[in-house]
Amino acid sequence: LLAPFCELVGRYVIYVGGYLCFSLCFIGLALGRNIATILVLRTLLGLFGCIGTILVGGTFDDMFKPEDRAIPMSLFSYIAILGTVGAPIYAGFVDENVGWRWTEGIQGLANIPLLVVIVLFFRETRGGVTLRKRAQALRKDTGDDRWVSKEELEAPGLKDALYASSVKAIQMLCTEPVVFFFGLWIAFAWFITFLFLSVISITFSEGKHWS
Repeated sequence: LLAPFCELVGRYVIYVGGYLCFSLCFIGLALGRNIATILVLRTLLGLFGCIGTILVGGTFDDMFKPEDRAIPMSLFSYIAILGTVGAPIYAGFVDENVGWRWTEGIQGLANIPLLVVIVLFFRETRGGVTLRKRAQALRKDTGDDRWVSKEELEAPGLKDALYASSVKAIQMLCTEPVVFFFGLWIAFAWFITFLFLSVISITFSEGKHWS
């Protein structure tokens, strides 16, 4: 659903807005007082946190030629997986010494300087949005409505874009075997990954009585 909004407002707004909400969810988790709050914020955390994952392909498409994308995409995938594996290591020490709330709080506080860096130094990567803004500025400065970007002439409407990114995507998932089984495999792979992470404490704390 975010793809159509990237067409309208660009990737910068989506990245900054999503990361801001992502950071606030960590602060809320650290201060949450009941299980309902924790469950709701964890759900929102996943929704906002997935923005970087689902938009990174399009962002690299904006920034690199097809023959130059392999290394940046590989580095991103490596860092993403490294974070998934490495986070429980430091989180275990934090939880053991100062409590689980600080696991969330430290991540929330650490996101603040990163958010500042993104706001100040991240630039819009979608060329069509940049050209549209330039055309709008020229129309405003010159009063000449002939300044129009290609994006404004050819981009589909919001309704059509939402249909293509939601209804059509679900339709492909249900009718295209390749899409269905690839999605099933990805879901299974992530399920196994997080299952392993979740049983670490059970295996070593309860089974081996380690700290």
